[in-house]
Amino acid sequence: MCLSFQVHQRTLDALITPKHKDRPSTRAAGCRQCGGSITIARDTRCGNLENADPPPTAAFIPIITMQIKANFISRPQQTPSPPLPRSEVTPDTDSDSSSDDDLPPYASPFLKFINAAPTVYHAVDFFASELTRAGYSRLLEKDDWSSTLKPGGKYFVTRNQSSLIAFGVGDEYKAGEGGVAFIGSHIDALALKVKPVSNLPTKSGYLQLGVAPYAGAMNSTWWDRDLGLAGRVMLKQEDGSVKHTLVRLPRPIGRIPTLAPHFGAPSQGPFDKETRMTPIVGLEKEVAHSLEDRVDGMKVTSSGIPVNDAQKNHHPRLLKALAKELKRDVSDIVDFDLEMFDTHAAQPFGLDSEFLSTPRCDDKLCSYAAIQGLINATKDGALKGCGIVRLVGLFDDEEVGSRLRQGAASNFLPGVVERVVGTLKENGEDVANLMHRTWAKSFFISADVIHAVNPNFEDAYEPHHSPRLNTGPVISCDPNGHMTTDAPSKYLVSLIASRTSPPTTLQLFQIRNGQPSGGTIGPMLSTMTGVMSVDMGLPQLSMHSIRATTGAEDVGLGVVFFEGFFREYEEVGKMVVVD
Repeated sequence: MCLSFQVHQRTLDALITPKHKDRPSTRAAGCRQCGGSITIARDTRCGNLENADPPPTAAFIPIITMQIKANFISRPQQTPSPPLPRSEVTPDTDSDSSSDDDLPPYASPFLKFINAAPTVYHAVDFFASELTRAGYSRLLEKDDWSSTLKPGGKYFVTRNQSSLIAFGVGDEYKAGEGGVAFIGSHIDALALKVKPVSNLPTKSGYLQLGVAPYAGAMNSTWWDRDLGLAGRVMLKQEDGSVKHTLVRLPRPIGRIPTLAPHFGAPSQGPFDKETRMTPIVGLEKEVAHSLEDRVDGMKVTSSGIPVNDAQKNHHPRLLKALAKELKRDVSDIVDFDLEMFDTHAAQPFGLDSEFLSTPRCDDKLCSYAAIQGLINATKDGALKGCGIVRLVGLFDDEEVGSRLRQGAASNFLPGVVERVVGTLKENGEDVANLMHRTWAKSFFISADVIHAVNPNFEDAYEPHHSPRLNTGPVISCDPNGHMTTDAPSKYLVSLIASRTSPPTTLQLFQIRNGQPSGGTIGPMLSTMTGVMSVDMGLPQLSMHSIRATTGAEDVGLGVVFFEGFFREYEEVGKMVVVD
């Protein structure tokens, strides 16, 4: 979820040491970033605490004002969805067979996906392989689709290697007569992106890598983490063309070290992200500046200067590491889009493994569930007798506003649907008229992760809208237009939930009054197309942390509901009429 704000969580333990507890006084401290406040206890004779400076271990939660309270707010009990029967709900692909029989369905393959997809490029590549294995045909935007698209067919198309649209066409589909049941989510996640010039001057003998925060990354949860490097590299080919390829270095290469608390105030922040949070990636070597080290594997001009910008702008040792992994010469590297990421594997935890600890959860969680739901709803003759298009769109750049060509606000989704309608229409029919009719018969689920209730901060949540893990998908509401949910769309998905197998329990979330809401791709896509829409998704803890927590059952609960949406919408959509 894209948050238009970030505010600091401060815990009492971080601000009071045992020696202060005998003599605290109470005062209000303000956050310099957001203006929020918190009542804290402070020893009046100790000058070590700053009014507004959070400790470097602070996390981020969506609240502006918080009071430390001893009491907890009680919530009504919710009935979770029935357990998914393993004999009925099993992952579709060979690679999805669970390696841990104790985990609920889809949990283990989801963890494998997260560990295989450190960047948006790897995630799109992963899904492309899964869809191909499930019988989907790949389309290219630059090609003519008129001889390819057929009723009953299954297809996918990518843009920029970072966004993907997959769809199945019912074998009884007729343009203008059937709508589109589609789920949209985002596949990008918070990351540290390597700068165009990443080669920095050494400091105290350390090599450092110039990176920039993507969206809300480089928050305090990124301190002292083992960081890897992955992404795509543009490589020169023998024929002179340039093609991209994926890369992932095989081990952690960097870390953002904290300053020990023994140094007092400087260790508590605030921290300049340009100067205080630069990853260390190595130690300076005496031979690093020798000509032999700099041009090893490179092509050079007669003056001895490397010929392409990548060799000027990035440290030779970084380029050599990439070239070694790619089994290419350094001179073949033209440019790259690389990210640093948490290398610690996604894994289950809890006394009974009821939780999943995972990086990049927002929002590869809903993306995975949506794709798997689509695969399930288009296999084994599921498109036979179907008169609609079943579609999933996974978009890049949601965390920064979606306004790039691979984002949800681009022409990617409307263009794909228009090409389907235009290709399958009867001769002489007007495409613009058919598109208006198509959107009017369609329904859109904007799928994004939603805040699960945190037991340590129950009072930060509206008590009747506090989703729980391992219970069911969550409908997200907002009275100020940040979410698309309304009464008709909420009722429609409740009908679908009652028809899934097993039936799905739905939960509700709405932010407390006085707190700003996050945003999703829902409003922009529903406005662009005019389609009835609902905002909903799967719950998680610690949104926008480098690592999040979701329920081990939540992945499968999402798959079951999304599959049910695709299978049931054609009939259920006719039962909710709003003109």
